[in-house]
Amino acid sequence: MPPTRTPRLTGFAALAGVLALALAPPAPAQETSPLDWAEGAARGVLDLCRQDAPDAAAVAEHGEVWGWPDFVPYLEHPDGYQREAGGESRRSYTLGDTTAEVEVTVQSGRVTDAAPANVRYFRCNVAANQPIEADLEAYFTGLYGAPVSKTDKGVVWLGGVAAGQSADSDDAALAAVKSAGVGANGLRIELFHDMDRDQAKITEYRNVAAD
Repeated sequence: MPPTRTPRLTGFAALAGVLALALAPPAPAQETSPLDWAEGAARGVLDLCRQDAPDAAAVAEHGEVWGWPDFVPYLEHPDGYQREAGGESRRSYTLGDTTAEVEVTVQSGRVTDAAPANVRYFRCNVAANQPIEADLEAYFTGLYGAPVSKTDKGVVWLGGVAAGQSADSDDAALAAVKSAGVGANGLRIELFHDMDRDQAKITEYRNVAAD
């Protein structure tokens, strides 16, 4: 009985199908919404801040590696603080008529008002013109647990010797670190809305031995 040709025809048909798929135009990628982009950009730079803290210069260096424009240095020092490193950068993304913007400012140095204690500080602020607060609340809750305070003014987490202190401002966290002595550290994270921006602020204080 002559051999059947069906397997060979089936093989040609399969090959034709593979070539058709390979040569077909790719399906259009789903475009990222401005909100999704802003949430991702904010989480990414907050990850970078947490990774490189307490060194603002390292945050700026690594941020530029990962696509953030050059960090512009600050020209002034905040009252009671001696800034030794830091700057600000901004990224944007446009889809249709909507442009999302995410800005990060980072700084580190010495708290001169804490003298004679040698208290170092690190700050990372992220602001966006998109409603990212709910996403960042989930982000920080996954890292640090439930916030210690949630009001119309904002959402706050406290860590280190700052835990149990007032959540109203950075002052209580700084005072706790100063009084606890060398080796103490305190963390305060705040989400709030200001100047038409959803904002996140990480502040870390460390009481270190004299230089």
